[in-house]
Amino acid sequence: MPNSLARPTNRKRIALLIHSMEGGGAERAMSQLANRWSQEHEVHLVTWSESKTDRYALESNIIRHGLGLQAPSGGFLAGVFANIRRVRVLRQCLRNIGPDLILSFCDQMNIVALEAARPLKQIPVWIAEHSDPEKQQLSTIWEAWRRRSYPRCTGCIALTENIAEYMLRWIPQDRLHVIPSALRSWPTDIPYQASNSSGKNTLLFVGRLSGEKRVDLLLEAWRIAAPQLDNWQLTIVGDGVLRAELEKLASELPSVRFAGWSSTPETYFAESQLFVMCSRYEGFPVALLEALSHGLPAITTACSSAISELQAANFNEFLKVIESDSVEALSEAIVELASDAARRQNMSQHARDVASQYTWEIVGPKWDKLLDGEGLERRAL
Repeated sequence: MPNSLARPTNRKRIALLIHSMEGGGAERAMSQLANRWSQEHEVHLVTWSESKTDRYALESNIIRHGLGLQAPSGGFLAGVFANIRRVRVLRQCLRNIGPDLILSFCDQMNIVALEAARPLKQIPVWIAEHSDPEKQQLSTIWEAWRRRSYPRCTGCIALTENIAEYMLRWIPQDRLHVIPSALRSWPTDIPYQASNSSGKNTLLFVGRLSGEKRVDLLLEAWRIAAPQLDNWQLTIVGDGVLRAELEKLASELPSVRFAGWSSTPETYFAESQLFVMCSRYEGFPVALLEALSHGLPAITTACSSAISELQAANFNEFLKVIESDSVEALSEAIVELASDAARRQNMSQHARDVASQYTWEIVGPKWDKLLDGEGLERRAL
C-alpha cells in the first residue's frame, strides 16, 4: 500500500510489530492495543510468525502481515543469516506499509525493528519492553546488538519505574516512559464465591508453561499442601514447551488438572477461589491483574517491582507475597489461605479495587499520546 494514499490528517497509518500472536501476556496486550487503535486509525500488525497461528481475536479492519520467519535457526551461523533475512524482509514490509509510526513489542523484535527501520529516517520508531531485561537477559550476541540498537529508538515504554531505571544504560531518560499493563473491564457484579458448594475449591494458575514461570515449584508445593486440603484442586491453564514434562511431574499428585491454553481465561477466574503465581521474574503480570479483577485473593512470589506498586495502590490485604521462592514457603501460604474462607472473602473486594485502576479505559489514553502528539509523561502513574 503506497504511502501517498490520501487519508484524513488525523488518521494515522500504524505498524505494530511483535514476534507472534500465539498466546502470552505481551501478545494479548498487542491484540487489545491494535483493536483499540483500529477504531480510528489504519493498523497493520506484523509478526515473524504466520497469521494462521494467531490465537487472539483481531478486528476485521486490522491488516495482518505474517512474515513466516519464526522457525528456529539451528546454530550460530544459521541464526546470523536468519536475522539478516528478518531485517531485510521486515524492512521491505515497512516500506510497503509506509507507516506514520512504528511500535514494536518485546526485546528481539525491538532489536530487529530498529535495524530494519534505519533507512526510514522520517518514521518514529517506538519500542516496548514486556519483561524485565535485567532478569530476562538475551544471549551475548543479542545483548551486544541491543546495546547498539536501543539508543536509536524514538522512545521506549517500560512496564515499571524500576525497569525504566535499568534501561537508562541504553536509552536517555527523556525517551523512557512508564505505562503499566492493562486489562479489559470485567463484570464487577459477579460475586466472589469463597467456597464452591457444588464441587471442589480451585487453586488457579494461568500462564505460559516455561521455565521462568516455575510451575515445577508450584507442583512441589502442591505435593505438600494437597494432603491438608481435601476439598481443593489445582487447575493449570496455559501451554508451553514444558507442558509434557510438567504433566509427568504431576502424574502422581492428587487433584491436578492441566486445562491447556484458553482464549477465555475469565471462565476459570470466575470459577476459582484462589490464584497463585510463582514466577522467577515478571514484567507487569497481566494474569495477576485479571485474577484480582475477578476478586480472587492471590499468592505470588516477589517476582516483579510491579508487585510493590500494586500493594502501594491499596493499604488493605488482597495479596500474599512470598519473599522466598522455597517450596515450603509456597506450600505454607497455600494452606494458610485455602483454610481461611473468611479471610479470602475479605481480601476479594480489595483485589477488585486495585485491579480497577489498570483497565484500558484508564491506561489506554497513555498509549494514545504516542499518536496525538502531546508527548508522554516520565511517570505514567
